Amino acid sequence: MSEGVGVFFILKKSKFSESDLILQALSGEGEKVSFFVKGALRSKKRFGGGVLEPTHLIEIVYQKARQDGGLNLLKEARLVEAFEGLRLDYDRLELALFALDCVSRVSLEGDQDSRVVFQLLGHLFRVLDAPPTPDSVLDLIVLRAQFMVKFLYQQGVLTPESWMEPFLKTSLHESSSLVSLKTSALERIQALEKVAAHYIHHADGV
Repeated sequence: MSEGVGVFFILKKSKFSESDLILQALSGEGEKVSFFVKGALRSKKRFGGGVLEPTHLIEIVYQKARQDGGLNLLKEARLVEAFEGLRLDYDRLELALFALDCVSRVSLEGDQDSRVVFQLLGHLFRVLDAPPTPDSVLDLIVLRAQFMVKFLYQQGVLTPESWMEPFLKTSLHESSSLVSLKTSALERIQALEKVAAHYIHHADGV
């Protein structure tokens, strides 16, 4: 069987047995890939320090599955970026996990054309990871609305409207420049979350 190497965001991990895990991860191309991690819960030497945690960006060496839809066998994992700052604040972590859940439910195995989703996650996590500064006020309500607008627009779910323009045109790294739109974000966020929930519900096949 052939071997693969790539950089992935960990979307989700689940216990398979007393010592084994199954990981769902997002590739740089936006493809959801599943990995079987043998002995992950036993081997502190191979996977110590919380390497295999959701939100982490890791480089994986793996043995490709024998057939489509099968599990790839993870052989080595190296932490690339941990985004430790987002774990220091509950609200930041909650937003990061919300974004992971959205992406996890709509991403597909075999999809090689969704790089923008991978990039969107990376931009969001770097914003959440950065320490606040006096000149840059991070408003999580505005950032959450901006993420949802960008994500749902990229998925083809939202029809563009005039109020979305600043959220779409502004990068997540410049989210603080949209703080003046907090009232608008508050008014829209509930509707956006309903759209997101409806879309994810159907995309997830529930």
